[in-house]
Amino acid sequence: MDIRPIGRRRFFDWIARLSLCWLACIAGAGAAGPEVPAATSLVVDEAGALTTEQRDAFLARLKTLQDAGRAQVAILVAKGTGGLALEEYALRVAEEWKLGRADRDDGLLVLIVPSMNGARLEVGYGLEGVIPDARAAQWLDDLIPALRNGGLAGGLSRLLDRVEAVLPPGKAAPKERRTILDEHEEYGPAFALLIFSMFAIFPMFVGRWGSIPAALMLAVMWGGAAWVFWDSSSAGYTAAAVALPLPLLWGLNAMDEYSLPAPLRYAKLVGNFLAVLVFFGIISLFVGVGLDAAGEPLWPGLLFSGMLALGLAVFLFPGEPAHYLMLALRSGVHFTFVLVLAYVALIPLNPHPAQPALFAAGLVTALAALALFLESREKGGWRALGGRRVSLVFYALAALVALPFALLALFFSVGGEDATMQVAQLAAGGGSIAGIVMLAARVGLIAAVKVGLGGRFGGGGAGRSD
Repeated sequence: MDIRPIGRRRFFDWIARLSLCWLACIAGAGAAGPEVPAATSLVVDEAGALTTEQRDAFLARLKTLQDAGRAQVAILVAKGTGGLALEEYALRVAEEWKLGRADRDDGLLVLIVPSMNGARLEVGYGLEGVIPDARAAQWLDDLIPALRNGGLAGGLSRLLDRVEAVLPPGKAAPKERRTILDEHEEYGPAFALLIFSMFAIFPMFVGRWGSIPAALMLAVMWGGAAWVFWDSSSAGYTAAAVALPLPLLWGLNAMDEYSLPAPLRYAKLVGNFLAVLVFFGIISLFVGVGLDAAGEPLWPGLLFSGMLALGLAVFLFPGEPAHYLMLALRSGVHFTFVLVLAYVALIPLNPHPAQPALFAAGLVTALAALALFLESREKGGWRALGGRRVSLVFYALAALVALPFALLALFFSVGGEDATMQVAQLAAGGGSIAGIVMLAARVGLIAAVKVGLGGRFGGGGAGRSD
């Protein structure tokens, strides 16, 4: 077929027109359907089936549930479904209204259609464990006769009683936590001076003569912090005297190691050791106040500060010491990672997870450290087990110890609070092996549906109509 230039333009013009028509048809199909009423309140009465007093009473109950963090429940008394099936219309309303908190999917829609003598409970993923389809159907079997006989308010009240009885308890609002800086406002300036005193060493990056202004700045900041904290000029002068020589000692790192006389080489080592201690102390103070304000334990901050200080020590003490310090740093990273992983995984199973988490982290770290030691020996030519690398065995053992905690943490992150609660019940003796397997399958299915549909309601619930 010979398509000349003009014919070619017409050909592509028709292709473009057909494409636009196709897109318009798709858009029209997507826009088709009844209009969903706006979510102006937790109780929307399109049909006018409730009095003002009844609507206000239901609204107060639903707000109480929402404020307590138990669930987000909404009631829609609709004029009709616009030709859709009751289930389709309820799902559309629930998704349009975006019921439930995104991290819990704890939305529940109570749809009433008086013109159809129909009702539907649309249950979010997070509530399907406490409101299964059979239970929702049982509740509606009581609501529908009340709706048919003109007793909608009474039927709704009994329904909400049953909903409230099965909803998980809400998390109480966290109490305002006061830190040491809140209780002692006079400590604020001292804390700020101490934290920002780390910036006093910046002049040292210019050259070794920068240690002189750095020493003066550090002395002023430490002295001022001690003066404010203890309200004593003597404490201020003492802290300034301690701070003044430190940058001068740290400045020795800018000089050639072999050009320094023996006393200055020892002074340099002392200064570097003090630098690691100072760095650890200031970082621990900074992170510790933040953890205390958040109500968290302080040991993660100490671990974090210790690893940073160890990294500084590796930089300040090159050569053979740095090799062992690097091994210690790697072991610290292993320990911290496994500790946090095991702690998170054991929280639903053990009311006191710190001790087993510490044991697991220590075991993994010991196995990994032994593997690192054997690896360093193997690089020197040492072999065992027929010339094979023994270090790989200990690496594998460390991975096997950490693997169950990683799988548990992944399981809880996918399954959410419902899975966490059920696993805790199973661990306490409230289930069987079959129950655990069924729960795992259910969590996996829910995760797949969530990823595939991108919604928080998947048709869970029940519906009744004449």
